[in-house]
Amino acid sequence: LTVPSPSNPFQDVNGDVQVRPGDRLPSIPEHRLKLGVDYRPSPDWSVGATANFVSDFYYAGDPSNRLAPIPGYAIVNLHASFRPSARLQWYATIDNVLNRRYATFGTLGDPSGVGAPGVPPNAAPGAAVDNRFQSPGAPFEAFAGLRVYF
Repeated sequence: LTVPSPSNPFQDVNGDVQVRPGDRLPSIPEHRLKLGVDYRPSPDWSVGATANFVSDFYYAGDPSNRLAPIPGYAIVNLHASFRPSARLQWYATIDNVLNRRYATFGTLGDPSGVGAPGVPPNAAPGAAVDNRFQSPGAPFEAFAGLRVYF
């Protein structure tokens, strides 16, 4: 299958790339596993953890899988709650406990001429311009609160 991919560095003279049987769909990890566990040490207390495991995936715009994929990642989150009465609940959550740096999406584009950091003004696309863009995952985050039930 031949498909247009104008920002792909492996494009032919027409801006197309060749997709072969076995090439993976861009932006979709081949494997994703989500695990969670909760424990109640007492009727008022609850503590738990979740873990998300995601395998590597290819940039949007790389249907031929010729570029190195975006690395997979694993994220661990913790949560707890305490309910001292029927109307009150204290809670706390910590996301990305290990403060992993990871990307949740990637695409190919043309950064030349848009004043992007590190790109010379009016630079021509090519080997000197990195046209891979990534969306970073959420960093370490902790929050707590109080819920009031009426």
